[in-house]
Amino acid sequence: MLFVRFADGLRQSILPVIISIVAQEVWLAVAAGVFFVLGLVHAVVRYLTFQYRLTDDELVTTEGILHRQERRIPIDRIQDLSFESTLLRRVLQLVVVQVETASGQGAEARLDSLSRRDAGRLREVLYQLRGRAAGIGEATAQPAPRVLFRSTGGELALLGFTNNRVGASLIAVLGIFELADQLGLEDAFRGLLGGVVDRLSMFGTTWTVLFFVAVLFLVMLAGWAVAIAASLVMFHRFELSERDDVLYRRFGLITTRAQSLPRRKIQRVTVEASPLRRLFGTVVVRADSAGAGAQESQRNANQVERDILVPLTAAARARALVAWVLPGLDPLRLSWRRVSPRVVVRVGLKGFVLGVVGLAVGLPTIGWPAWLALGAPVLAVAMGVLLYANLAYARAPGHLAFRHGLLGQYLAFVPVRKVQGAVLRAGPVERLFGLAHVTVFVAGGSPTTLGNLPRDEAETLVRDVAIEAAAARFVW
Repeated sequence: MLFVRFADGLRQSILPVIISIVAQEVWLAVAAGVFFVLGLVHAVVRYLTFQYRLTDDELVTTEGILHRQERRIPIDRIQDLSFESTLLRRVLQLVVVQVETASGQGAEARLDSLSRRDAGRLREVLYQLRGRAAGIGEATAQPAPRVLFRSTGGELALLGFTNNRVGASLIAVLGIFELADQLGLEDAFRGLLGGVVDRLSMFGTTWTVLFFVAVLFLVMLAGWAVAIAASLVMFHRFELSERDDVLYRRFGLITTRAQSLPRRKIQRVTVEASPLRRLFGTVVVRADSAGAGAQESQRNANQVERDILVPLTAAARARALVAWVLPGLDPLRLSWRRVSPRVVVRVGLKGFVLGVVGLAVGLPTIGWPAWLALGAPVLAVAMGVLLYANLAYARAPGHLAFRHGLLGQYLAFVPVRKVQGAVLRAGPVERLFGLAHVTVFVAGGSPTTLGNLPRDEAETLVRDVAIEAAAARFVW
């Protein structure tokens, strides 16, 4: 572990040292050296003080010198258990084990770094203890995992292609120019760009425009290439399997990850089809556990995509997987009920007001182009029609489903016995149109919301869900 921390510190110090040499800023190199030493001291202290032990009932960790900390995690409260190993750790036969509970604060315990043998023993013992706590009993022979899904290279490439990475590429280009400015190379870049423009001006405006369009197209291609490569590396050989009602996910090329999630602890399943993925008939399937509510700002790079159940698959295959993950729910047999058609009028009215304001402000300032604001009502009505086609909800025995989206389509399936609360909200404009929002809260993940429901229908839905949830036996 100390060698890994030493290597991580060197890697993090390289860029500041290079910048300090180029910019001739000695203080930056000194600061990098100080942080490097402090990081090593922290690693040594943690290595000398950290201990963990496992009993029949709980996982206990202790660490610290001046501030001694002891954590006790009941076995039956563990929501997710993940194992990951970077390339360096794989060479050293080390594994990082992260334990998540329903606290919603990310990893409750991080065991960094265990040998592969100790990590394997810990996983099997926790598996047996959790099974005993769930009433499964301790099996004499451990069953082999049943594979539910394997990603293909084509699916992962399509996942990267349909990710929104083009904007990130443009931001990266702007970041390069900003770095050049910090390093005093801005004048050189401007001179180079000015020379290119001067040369292109000799061929006329048409060729100049075509050149910059080609550059923009190359940037977009680079963004797609990076996104595809990132998907192939991150989800390399993705496999979803099941053993004794516990889901296991394994994936990764450079950093390998293995995560477990008991099916009974799943709070919500979402099926997401962005506009581009909808054209290809593919979706992403996610599953929230009670420990999935950590704030995004608290998540680090090692916690990215923790809620992914399937990175990308055909919509029909996803529906079959949802039916298995949530017993008693058949997405194909759901009877969807759309929201109020007044959503078209409401959105169209907003567009009309926006168009009038834009025309009134724009005519005295920019002249005739302000008349383009009259297109806002037409665009708003089109958006209202799309919303009305996508917004809907469905009830099934023991389950609630919401559907929303504009060009894309997003589905959320919530077991009613997992519901923590149901809320009805209506702003001034919604009350004017007799509409309301319904929000359902579960122990993990973001709230599930559906708007533009008729007020009386929304009240009935909230009341029925609350009554059914109160009568159901809640299981974390």
